[in-house]
Amino acid sequence: MKGNWKKWLLTGLMLVAPAARGAAVWEPKVRLTAEERYDDDLRLGDGAAGGQLMTKLTPRLGVEGGDGRLKLDGFYAADLLMRHGSGKVTLDHRAGLEAHHVLTRRLKVDSAVRVFRVTDPSSLPRDGLARSTSPTFFAQANLSATARATERLDVRAGYKFEAVRILESGQQAGYAHTPSLEAWYRSTRRLSLGLEYRYQGFLYQGELAQAHGVAAGLRYRLTRPTTLLVRAGPVHYVGANGIERGWVPRVTLELQREGELLDVGVAVGHDLVGASGFANAVWADYASLILARRFTQRFNAFGAASFFRNGRAPDQEWGVFSGSPLVSQGYALSGGVEYRINRRVSAQGAVDRIAQVGVAETAGAADLTRNVFAVRLVVTPW
Repeated sequence: MKGNWKKWLLTGLMLVAPAARGAAVWEPKVRLTAEERYDDDLRLGDGAAGGQLMTKLTPRLGVEGGDGRLKLDGFYAADLLMRHGSGKVTLDHRAGLEAHHVLTRRLKVDSAVRVFRVTDPSSLPRDGLARSTSPTFFAQANLSATARATERLDVRAGYKFEAVRILESGQQAGYAHTPSLEAWYRSTRRLSLGLEYRYQGFLYQGELAQAHGVAAGLRYRLTRPTTLLVRAGPVHYVGANGIERGWVPRVTLELQREGELLDVGVAVGHDLVGASGFANAVWADYASLILARRFTQRFNAFGAASFFRNGRAPDQEWGVFSGSPLVSQGYALSGGVEYRINRRVSAQGAVDRIAQVGVAETAGAADLTRNVFAVRLVVTPW
């Protein structure tokens, strides 16, 4: 019986991926995470004073595989959270699919889709979406084609889609459509220079706002594992009524290091974003830091920090530090350790603090602040 379900799963994958038929190799993935946590977020505990203990179970089913030209990775995960104090039980859903296809030596296609339906909006991968305590639906899709025009010049056409809906009465979904075209020229082995045009269409409550932007880019390999990416340029925003319009600066800085013992990710920027679930578009300041340190083959530590500020586009309302009702801000801090008991079992301990204030635009919203202390057991049978 154990081998039969794998056989049927692999057969189904072959049918839906005829381009990789024959030489393709597919491998099912199963992971179960059992977590015991203390969460002092009173809203999630239905007002239970002092927070409460919770048990979280997360089964994750996935598949990886491909051939020499196709690589595919897909998963579905369910988060079952049981609160011991109030007895409340919630079920969240997450799913994703990522594919990389090398069509020719000069042309490749990359695509990715992620879908979330969560009762805790602060768990979403984009900061600033937790504007209320209601469940939230979030979807994100990316499609791009990269062609090598010459030995030094790459041209990339991309499209990004985002959708957000706060699942409460009277709320409507917000959408963001972002096609783009960019070119990167490798001037040296370490330095590449880029130029990008980006269109943004923001749809909310049947009204469409738009933005056009251009940006210059620089990608520089500081060391073999460390790369710096910088983009900067102006964005022109036109509101749905045609009256609200203005310029918003776009600046992003990313630093990534992937080493044998240390991984570092830094991102800082100011940009125009949509699909927030409460407005057509908002300007956003953001900063994030991610660290992962491997001490031995069995033991490693990880940490992350992020900060954001959002305000309605195109106004630059900087009064957030003096209590502006039109700007939201927040931060998140997390850290933990992991110990691999063996190849299939690992134990983790983690601490998280999440805070968000200044959300007066949302009815019934308050200071969304919480602390989470968790211990996890992660089992990967195969």
